[in-house]
Amino acid sequence: MKNSISIIIALITMGMFSMNAQTINPDIYFDDEPGTHNMGLASDGEFYYTCNGGKTYEGKISKYSLNGNFMKSYEIDLDMRSIMYNPKDKNLYVNCYDGNIYKITSLNDGSFQLTYSKLYKNDQASLALGPKGKYLYCLDNGTITIYDFAKGTVADTYYDISSGPDLGSGSNAIAASKKYIITFNAEKQVFYLYDKKGSFKESIKYGKGDYGFSLSYANGQIFVAEDGDYGMGKWYGYKQK
Repeated sequence: MKNSISIIIALITMGMFSMNAQTINPDIYFDDEPGTHNMGLASDGEFYYTCNGGKTYEGKISKYSLNGNFMKSYEIDLDMRSIMYNPKDKNLYVNCYDGNIYKITSLNDGSFQLTYSKLYKNDQASLALGPKGKYLYCLDNGTITIYDFAKGTVADTYYDISSGPDLGSGSNAIAASKKYIITFNAEKQVFYLYDKKGSFKESIKYGKGDYGFSLSYANGQIFVAEDGDYGMGKWYGYKQK
């Protein structure tokens, strides 16, 4: 018994079972009516952009101020799973249920251009573009595949990554900050932080937002949503300390 306790204490000290004792609360939250489901959030540093998913003919991207005030919605005929901002070319990108990644060429016109076709295998994956626009991150049930975004080639693969146990609990959603790769268990409302080499660093319990597709990162905050499910949804942003 003493040996078991000693092992657990050692693992906690090493960070293997690290769990933030407190539940963190959101620093920002705002309503977002998707028409279908609240899928992803991105920012160009001046505005927030959210995307929906579920029906191609009801696809839209919505624009908000950094205070969360609604500005405008744009019709985009895509069934989206995530939205990403690339600082290199200053364009928004989305990945979709058809397994493709598109560049949004004009929000006003609702136009888009194919960037990569069938780059990743899981059509329900919610991808993330790193804050420098260099790497694209894909989580598929415990495996992270990292792509060179400019080339579309695999740069690295990490295994045994913590996330939700199934699609509805966040098994295919990922986000990326300058320092961390972020996954989550939406059902238990826990963020998992990994360094850029795939080593686990910390688990953080958070207060609100349990939709398994919605994990996003923008402007120094981790975002998750309560799904509108054809009604009013809500986004919550948690400052990354």
